Order: sequence, then C-alpha cells, then structure tokens
Amino acid sequence: MKKILVTVSGGCANVIEETVPEGFEVEIIDFDDIEAGDNFPSIQSLNYCLQNDLYRAPRSKA
Repeated sequence: MKKILVTVSGGCANVIEETVPEGFEVEIIDFDDIEAGDNFPSIQSLNYCLQNDLYRAPRSKA
C-alpha cells in the first residue's frame, strides 16, 4: 500500500476517507503533538521528516 504523508503544525487535520485514492493510506504528522511528547505515527514518517529537514530530534540532556 502506498502512503500519503500530511504534516500539520498549529492547526487541525482530518482525513475524509472517501477522498483518498484506492491503494493509498493517509498518515498525519502533527508537529504540535510530537513537540508535546507524542511519537511519530511511523518510522517512515520520522525518516521522511529527518531526511527533508522538517524535524530536528531533541538533544538529550546528558
């Protein structure tokens, strides 16, 4: 199955399933939730954001 990644910051996103093409799934990456402590919805979305400079992982406090 192919995946459509949607990034959201400072807003709200909803997926209307009937508008998603057959053979695709939609994954919402909500940066506000991630900054608040939630995980990325998948490793694929994390890797995409890191590779495209959309997200910087926080540094550890060691």
